Amino acid sequence: MTAARYTIIDLGSNSFHMLTVVKQGNGFNVVSKHKQKVRLAAGLNGDKQLDQATMEKGWACLESFRLLLDQIQPICILITATAALRIAVNNQQFLNKAEKILQHPINLISGIQEAETIFKGVSFTENTDKELLVLDIGGASTELVLGQGNKVHVANSLNIGCVTWLSHYFADDLLNEYNFNNAVNAARQVISTVKAQYVSFDWELTLGASGTIQAVNEINQAQQLSHHLSIELLQQIKQQCIQCQSIKTLNIIGLEESRVPVFASGLAILIAIFESLNINAMQRSNGALREGLISMMFTGQTHFN
Repeated sequence: MTAARYTIIDLGSNSFHMLTVVKQGNGFNVVSKHKQKVRLAAGLNGDKQLDQATMEKGWACLESFRLLLDQIQPICILITATAALRIAVNNQQFLNKAEKILQHPINLISGIQEAETIFKGVSFTENTDKELLVLDIGGASTELVLGQGNKVHVANSLNIGCVTWLSHYFADDLLNEYNFNNAVNAARQVISTVKAQYVSFDWELTLGASGTIQAVNEINQAQQLSHHLSIELLQQIKQQCIQCQSIKTLNIIGLEESRVPVFASGLAILIAIFESLNINAMQRSNGALREGLISMMFTGQTHFN
């Protein structure tokens, strides 16, 4: 007899993900995972309208997910949409067709719901009772969450993302001190609006959950630059980016080709977070939004309030 399958679909601002798992003890085993870089946030114009070409790309991805769902036949499906679709003034146009394609409702979650779900994912996968700061840099938003165990103390979702910062601060494709400084300073300015909520806490461990943090970790492992993820490491990698001169020619040992377009903008945001919150070291988290959604399904929660 085949074990019951649970599927989550995450319509992120950079990538769309589909993850199917089965329960295994207190955790889960992955049955299949699929990812497509749709870059929804890049399709937002100055009026916050999602352009037709980007919507078509997203719908085409969901058509392929629909075929997979027919094969997998999960007993439970949970679908979320995040920052780019929160921002888009014509989001309903995209979501209506997306729901018809997937034949399931889509939860357009708030920034705070996203932050809290990311923390659930970290709690689900990390066996620790320490006070944690969790950060997740997405395509159009960055979540900063403080908590311990299952309790969230502070949760914020900031309008900073690697896709939106790419179009704002690296639109000329150049990797230089000027662009990096502008990107870092702009991110620091946004973070300054919530900084006081965090500095009063004395957290023990900083965990990062996002493609940018994964990429930094992979570069560090490939080059063996540092024992841990620190601001010094981030500055070293920034200098490697600047030596490449442009995003088109960005070629760093350990950096996957698929991560190249939004790596510099994500790195600038990560530097801003480290500097703003005086972070000494960070570890990569095994859990984030998708794992949080899985933990919700395992407890019978298939929609957001």
